[in-house]
Amino acid sequence: MADGTAEHIAKRREHAAGPRRRLALVFFITTVFMVVEAVGGVISGSLALLADAGHMLTDSLAIALSYFAFWLSGREVSDKHTFGFRRAEILAAFINALGLVVLAGWIVKEAVERIAEPRPVADGVLLGVAIAGLIVNLVGIFALRHHAHGNLNIRSALWHIFGDLLGSVGVIGAALVIRFTGWTTVDPLISIGIAVLIGAGGLRILYDSANILLDSVPKEMDSQAVTRYLASYPHVSEICDLHIWGVSSTEAMLTAHLVVGEQVNFDTFLRPLLAELQSRFGLAHMTIQLEHNPQETCPREW
Repeated sequence: MADGTAEHIAKRREHAAGPRRRLALVFFITTVFMVVEAVGGVISGSLALLADAGHMLTDSLAIALSYFAFWLSGREVSDKHTFGFRRAEILAAFINALGLVVLAGWIVKEAVERIAEPRPVADGVLLGVAIAGLIVNLVGIFALRHHAHGNLNIRSALWHIFGDLLGSVGVIGAALVIRFTGWTTVDPLISIGIAVLIGAGGLRILYDSANILLDSVPKEMDSQAVTRYLASYPHVSEICDLHIWGVSSTEAMLTAHLVVGEQVNFDTFLRPLLAELQSRFGLAHMTIQLEHNPQETCPREW
């Protein structure tokens, strides 16, 4: 369990400290303003503002999951949890994504009802809260932008905030239309657009997290390329078994059973192979079984 050593864990904690503090700050700001938007939506009677509060909820969940992932990366493995608690992040994402899809459905249902029976909207409250929401989103983007390069968790959270920024712009547009034309139907129409953003994001997270929970090959990994590389590697005569799966949103694992020539020394053969697999394909952990003579079960389907 090389990835559980004290030195490795200390390095992960040190590397994650800066982004983690920024995530905590953005999470606090986003969550507080989500409550402000929800209250403003109730006071103004705007479904668009309530829908944008729902979109901000998706931001808070995404940021919380990113923070959770950083925290989990510092946890030590144990005899009972040899991979640590990385899958907890994925399980939480799956449950949250289900909630987002349900939320999107509720917003669409309410919007259809309001299109059929328009309700008055206090455009002043709507405009003020929406502008404040736009500012909050800009603060979040500014806080995280320097940490997004090379960090999938931060990048994911940043894209959520970009999506909510678009939602805030839509709500501001709705407020201006209501103020200058009195056409309140624009409010539920904007709400449906925000609901589509929430639902699409929820379905994407649901799909990605389900794939990881089902031990699928990570979407950014080309399993055929890995197979071709191993098959063409010097002294490899057969691949008896090969499995690739994601243990978290950022870590892919590999196990393989290879048949190599009689002249091959296992120790000297493995070292460069493992290094090359890690650099070429970004694999976080690999276990490779080597044999000179294939077993009866080789080759087989895998």
